[in-house]
Amino acid sequence: MKLAWLVTFIITYQLAAILSAPTIVYADEAPGEPQVTQRTFVAPLADKVIFGTSIANLNKINPLGEALQAVDMPDLGFSLVTGSFTDEEADKLRSEGYQEPDSLEVSLFADGACEGRRRLEPVMGDKLVPPSVCRVIGSPSPVTNGSAVWIIDSGIDDDVVTNGLLNISERINCMVTPCSKVIGVPDHQGHGTMVAGIIGGMRVQSGTSGQYLGIVGVSPGVPLKIVKAFEDKKSKIVGPPLVALQYVRDNASAGQILNISWGAQFMETARKGGQLDLLGQMDKLLFEIANKQVRIVIAAGNAQEDDEPSWVQSFFPANASEYVSPNPTQGFIQSVSASDSTYIKAGTTGTGACSTVSGDWCDLLWNGGAFGAAMSEPGVGIQVLWRSTDNHKLRQNICSGTSFAAPVLAGLLARNPANLPKVPTKKSVIPNADQLGYSTAGKSDVTDPDYPTCN
Repeated sequence: MKLAWLVTFIITYQLAAILSAPTIVYADEAPGEPQVTQRTFVAPLADKVIFGTSIANLNKINPLGEALQAVDMPDLGFSLVTGSFTDEEADKLRSEGYQEPDSLEVSLFADGACEGRRRLEPVMGDKLVPPSVCRVIGSPSPVTNGSAVWIIDSGIDDDVVTNGLLNISERINCMVTPCSKVIGVPDHQGHGTMVAGIIGGMRVQSGTSGQYLGIVGVSPGVPLKIVKAFEDKKSKIVGPPLVALQYVRDNASAGQILNISWGAQFMETARKGGQLDLLGQMDKLLFEIANKQVRIVIAAGNAQEDDEPSWVQSFFPANASEYVSPNPTQGFIQSVSASDSTYIKAGTTGTGACSTVSGDWCDLLWNGGAFGAAMSEPGVGIQVLWRSTDNHKLRQNICSGTSFAAPVLAGLLARNPANLPKVPTKKSVIPNADQLGYSTAGKSDVTDPDYPTCN
């Protein structure tokens, strides 16, 4: 009975044309020790006690030294355990009838791009403001009492935090069940560090008088709750990302914000395979989070280069947008597309779609963005923090994608604005769609790209 249910479960979750996530091999394993890989196993809720005993018999522990345990997913009808298993341990679980679900795969860098990695050096003055931030908030003041922002992503660079460039209130590791609060959740991809910096990056005084270090975000200093659900660039949704969503649902408070800068283009495959009901069940987790009066911001997804722009409804989990919780309507889900925002100085004119603009911002919907999003934010050529080197040297990068547009909106919401003015982006096929939200636009000066300022 157990094996038959699991086979049915795997077929239900298998989405054709989605590649399996690569196995994660940990580089710090001692020579000669059994190699471990990140794995997830499931069992029907009816067998959760037996399943729990099987896991306990492996005598595995989580990062806090506590016993590895399965967690229940009542809405989806199964128990789930995720963690690092040796091949021998995995074979033992499979021999007892438990199997790894071949589920939808979600990606951090799906068709996004980074192209300007270099050292992050201290510079003179504290007025440097990335154009993306200048566009939506001008020169931002610190936000020390803003709404906390949850970030489900690849973790956070410890060196960035040690240097005071971010205000991290909690770190939660969901790579092993159950999720647990830990001292550090190192970011081996850089993605989570980028997202966090766009939301709450700070510039702090360096050791030399007059010098400052860091990249200012939309809400500098806002408290961030970092939830690690990715080790590699991709992950199966039935695993750490799903466990992380459940953790946020169970622990987030009204008025807080959740940023999700990852996803997968699924709709056509799901429609042909009859999997829409399955994805609806997963959307339910997002609705439950929003119903706790949490504001959820999700990257709308990127179309492939030179491909026709895609609809946001074809991306998971952005397809859950737009959703507004029952009264009071503080909770919602909004998807965010990426705009290429350029400031055209007075006395000069832009080109192409910006040819009539002078002394103002010209916002173009990025060709890799997704039409039909609830909002658009700057997401092209974004100056971001990056993961540090092995010898603890800080780095920065220049990146584009909806992953970097979503945290702009999350940062704006953290300031708890009474309202967000909106302007239509240009080149949008649908009138007034993908409007760019901002608070107070500044005037960006990028005469020297390495030292942008905002007036």
